[in-house]
Amino acid sequence: MMMRTLLVSLAVARIAAAQPAPPQPQPQGDRVDAKALMQSGVKLFDAHDYLGALAIFKDAYQRFPSAKILINIGTTLKQLDRKADAANTYERYLASPDTDPATRMQVEAAIAELGKDVGRIAVTVTPVGAQLEVGDEWLPADRVHVLFVAPGTATVRARRDGFQPAEKPIAVAAGGQASVALDLVAIPKPVVKPLIVTVHDDVPALEQANEPRARLGAFVMAHVSVTPRVGSAWLVGGTFDATEQLAIDAALLLGPGLVSSGDMDYPSPPPKLGGYAGASFTFLAGQLRPRVSAGMPIFASDGARFSVRAAGGIEYVANRHLSITVELGLEENLNPPDDIRELAFVPALAAVGRL
Repeated sequence: MMMRTLLVSLAVARIAAAQPAPPQPQPQGDRVDAKALMQSGVKLFDAHDYLGALAIFKDAYQRFPSAKILINIGTTLKQLDRKADAANTYERYLASPDTDPATRMQVEAAIAELGKDVGRIAVTVTPVGAQLEVGDEWLPADRVHVLFVAPGTATVRARRDGFQPAEKPIAVAAGGQASVALDLVAIPKPVVKPLIVTVHDDVPALEQANEPRARLGAFVMAHVSVTPRVGSAWLVGGTFDATEQLAIDAALLLGPGLVSSGDMDYPSPPPKLGGYAGASFTFLAGQLRPRVSAGMPIFASDGARFSVRAAGGIEYVANRHLSITVELGLEENLNPPDDIRELAFVPALAAVGRL
């Protein structure tokens, strides 16, 4: 009881005269605030509100880091039965540059008493400048000579900027001693490869996938009459893209008299040759392109026989060299040999190749 009273009252009595050695001088206002906080903390301690006193003492230490405040923090932790934390705090007091020699022996005796119930670990951390986890705080590893832990298995952790954190579990009994070494491994720095730009006089060709397709192409179309007569013909010719959407077509028409079996329902021998001229328009620029077309098939059958064709369909662009077109068309013969005009349903399938 005498030891606890002495340690708690000591920091309050001497904080005004304390001369800590922080990196920079502390403002006078912080010292006054810390003294007022310490007085409030002692009142809470005497009222057995140890958690409240601990919070007040820690706040005071943050405002004015006098080593003597560590005595109050350590003693409060001891009352909370946090013996390992109390011993670590007392060790911080002994390692501080502003330790009061008059109280050193009493603090060492308090540590020795606590050491019977906790384990002691000697910790070595490399490289220099690392931090060690002590309780709920990270402290410079070179200031922690001994780490006190609760009996059992404890995990020792260390860290430093630019290095991978390290930890090791270690078992220690009450009153026992152990040692552990932590070697932090540097995090490899990313290798920045230099950017080399080569300038050539000639401009490199664009990737083939990004090149527009050639404007001139050749096509083969299967031209099949479904009704009123069944028959087929082939168109072999060329196409020219006047714009990205408008194409002009011209072809040789190989009539039913050349390509059909001869069993087709024709009142007279079907025509063999002819020609075709027309145009098509696509509505989109993607891989699938809806389109319409119009043109004039011309057959040679007892003279020139003229028809008009209108069709709608879709063009599938496989790549810049090949496309496939499917159309559903209607054709009407303007001057049929039998003077009977009939509207014919004539679908078509075409393949278009380009360089």
